[in-house]
Amino acid sequence: MPSLPPPRTTELYYDGAWHPVSVRESAAVSITRGLSGKGTRAEPAAATMTLGNRSGEVSAHDPAAALYGKIGRNSPIRFSVEGGGPHLLFPSSGLPLVTTPDHASLGVSGDLDVRVDVAPTSWMDVAALVSRSRLTGSQVSYHLCIAQDRILQLLWSPTGSVASQRWAAATAPVPAYDGQRIVVRATLDINNGAGGCTVRFFYARRLDAAIWLPIGDPVTLSGTTSIFDGTAPLDIGDSDHSLTPDGFSGLSRLKGRLHAVQVYDGTTLDVDVRPETQAVPGASTFTDGAGRVWTLSGGVVLSNAHVRLEGEVPAWPPQRHVSGNDSTVAVNPAGIMRRLDTGKRPLDSAIRRHILAEGPIECWPLTDGADAAKGAALLAGQPAVLVPGSHGYSWGEGRLGSWIEPVFRMNANGGARLTAPCPTSSAATAGWSVDFAFSGIRSLLVIDVKEQGSSDSTRTWTLALDPSVNKIFLMTAPLTGGTTIQAQPLVDIFDDDLPHHVRLTTTVGGGTALWDLYVDGVLSGTGAALVDAVPPEKVSVLWGVGGSVTEMALGYLTYWGATAPDAADTYQALAGYPGESAGARVVRVAAEQGVTLDLDGEAAGTTALGVQDRDRLLDTLEVASKADMGLLLERRDARHLLYRARHTLYTQSPTVTLDYSAGIISGELRPLDDDRLSRNEVTAQRIGGAEHTAVQETGRMSVLDPPLGIGRYSEADEYSLAADEQAAGQAWWRLHVGVYGGLRYPKITVDLANPRAAALLHDLLAADVGDLLRLQHLPDEYGPGDVDLLIRGYEEEVGAKAWRITFICDPGGPWRVGIYGDATYGKCDTSGSQLTAGVNSSATSFSVTTTAGLPWITTPSEFPFTIAVGGEEMRVTAITGASSPQTFTVVRSTNGVVKSHAAAAPVALARPAIYAL
Repeated sequence: MPSLPPPRTTELYYDGAWHPVSVRESAAVSITRGLSGKGTRAEPAAATMTLGNRSGEVSAHDPAAALYGKIGRNSPIRFSVEGGGPHLLFPSSGLPLVTTPDHASLGVSGDLDVRVDVAPTSWMDVAALVSRSRLTGSQVSYHLCIAQDRILQLLWSPTGSVASQRWAAATAPVPAYDGQRIVVRATLDINNGAGGCTVRFFYARRLDAAIWLPIGDPVTLSGTTSIFDGTAPLDIGDSDHSLTPDGFSGLSRLKGRLHAVQVYDGTTLDVDVRPETQAVPGASTFTDGAGRVWTLSGGVVLSNAHVRLEGEVPAWPPQRHVSGNDSTVAVNPAGIMRRLDTGKRPLDSAIRRHILAEGPIECWPLTDGADAAKGAALLAGQPAVLVPGSHGYSWGEGRLGSWIEPVFRMNANGGARLTAPCPTSSAATAGWSVDFAFSGIRSLLVIDVKEQGSSDSTRTWTLALDPSVNKIFLMTAPLTGGTTIQAQPLVDIFDDDLPHHVRLTTTVGGGTALWDLYVDGVLSGTGAALVDAVPPEKVSVLWGVGGSVTEMALGYLTYWGATAPDAADTYQALAGYPGESAGARVVRVAAEQGVTLDLDGEAAGTTALGVQDRDRLLDTLEVASKADMGLLLERRDARHLLYRARHTLYTQSPTVTLDYSAGIISGELRPLDDDRLSRNEVTAQRIGGAEHTAVQETGRMSVLDPPLGIGRYSEADEYSLAADEQAAGQAWWRLHVGVYGGLRYPKITVDLANPRAAALLHDLLAADVGDLLRLQHLPDEYGPGDVDLLIRGYEEEVGAKAWRITFICDPGGPWRVGIYGDATYGKCDTSGSQLTAGVNSSATSFSVTTTAGLPWITTPSEFPFTIAVGGEEMRVTAITGASSPQTFTVVRSTNGVVKSHAAAAPVALARPAIYAL
């Protein structure tokens, strides 16, 4: 039995580095992470620990203490444990290398398949992964690296020379955040059967993954090829190539963690580096699964340290023992969500944050309150003022959109001029832009931009928005006198009450100023004016000129220099980013607030959202996660937020597999057969839009009264969706999750000090929120087969008396979805089938009648697959008969269930393809 407590390290961050601090071994460290209830947003990580303070080191309030002024409220803290087999840790400096000498088994005579389980400090760093190459003597075989912008590149040489080397780059970046552990894979088909060779790139979460997801498209090159078998050693984390294969950047050494490397020659495993089962922590050499000896140098170490929490200490309460002989500080570290969730002020509107982030010369939001007399400048410049005699206006009552702060309103039958003085700025000498947002314009609105040093009748740009002819006119007053008038094409911005955006952009070009006019982010007109286009002195807004006025709203009058942001981006911000993916939104919103959020998954695969309303930061992020059904978390190894997209939860390989019969699960396993998660009538509504109701009308989990069903369990909610059509998919997927009929295993506890768990320590410590946990060899009364659980959170205790982890779980079965072309998850079920006649417990051939839809497939290449009949799973090896009934040839009891079945017993695929949201 491992000694307790396990080796553990607690560190405080100050003076720009991490420093160890003592933790009392007599006091256990407890950690809670993830979600404990329903929903998609985790609670802040929480921990308890007692720091030793006999020397007064961590007395944050004692001026004589060594760390006085260096630690205090929300000081960073990190807690790590050592356990299980090691990984290779590559330092951030030096010349790290892991290498094995040349051997006959390292040659690749056929197709190449390289797999690397790695967690780089930064996926943006250019780094060598695996290389068998020596440029001296023309000994180049193959080389896999991370190139610019997270792009994998594979290089090889048929002759060993640099001159003959070939290479291919992935057509998409690795979908991983910095520090994330994933397995990347590159394959080279040396002869694709079409006169060429093909390189493919993949990724997975596990080295033993049954499903590999492509990174971009296959890369096909002309001409067949081969891989030179020379005498070079095989290197991990370094290469003697100085440049990436594309030659665009210098090739650096790997920084971060590496867990495994495998190299296949065709289907033969030639290299099998998996330190967690082959090495011991601290060793300088180890032997891999293929018998090769690997040597570490340059600061690479075999480490089994695992960060269990990186958080912040909100308070430092000193505790002096009554004897006066001891002093401690009991701290309660927390994740950054605790701090980010304080306060009730909502975020500024998306347009306001966008403008601030892009750095204008000045902006007048015109969002001042009802009693305002002037329009305050966003960057503390001079305010926008109304000229004497102005009337018919209201501050704080204009509406551009419900997601935007109230703005200035021009009332019916009013008339006025609002003038904003432009600051002097060199950023505008080569050109400038002025833009503004409005809604409800149904009468003439005029925007004048007066250039510096001019009178109001010269060197002035005038935009006239005229709803009566559905046009915008641009008028310029050139130095030579006269007026140039440009009539713009028809625009559809006057017939609704939606927010719209207009931008005038100028560029200096000698004695001629080039201009562009953008309407709602789209170029509406372009031309040239015979003026110098010097920076503006003021911008004026006029209404009620020459006639009555209807109610209009105006806001975010903005003055940019020559490098204004893209007009389309500004319009998207004004519109509240409709259609933005959940992944893109959480990253953008967090970044706008100066918070790092890492995206686990691909933004393009997340739900398209509706308009972004004004809300607090975490609430805004939760709106996105709620619609996408992903998980909003904190990273445990960094003070970052983490968003795990819904699609990363689909059809996972288990991170850890627990064998109940081996005594690995601690305490009494108590599954629940309750209705806590049951929902068989689900209504999903798009916020402000259409709704759809999905109902399970047949079967044991249906809305029918018992015993035909379970009765009606209804749920209704609204979600941020880009289109009404999304409501149907949302309803049916949530219904699919809600009608899962298996047992619930809400808590699974493992004693990490149990010797029987020792071989699984590495996997247990790797398991995190959103990962899949698999239970095997359960008692018969718990049902047949393996049980998959989705980890929603965990509670961990590390101390002198116990080291245990309790996983908080939901059923993982509903998250097994179809995968196109996959032999297990890529087959669609029939609409209805049943046994034609009863069968005994040993029959290996029987008749099946199709009651609805098409008959079963008979193509030999589609076999085998697994069916379920009355709880028994059978492997089908052949089906004969083109029409119903058909004869099935099977292998019985593949899940351990042995029984007879009556005629008309339903027959279905054991794992049919489920169409995911």
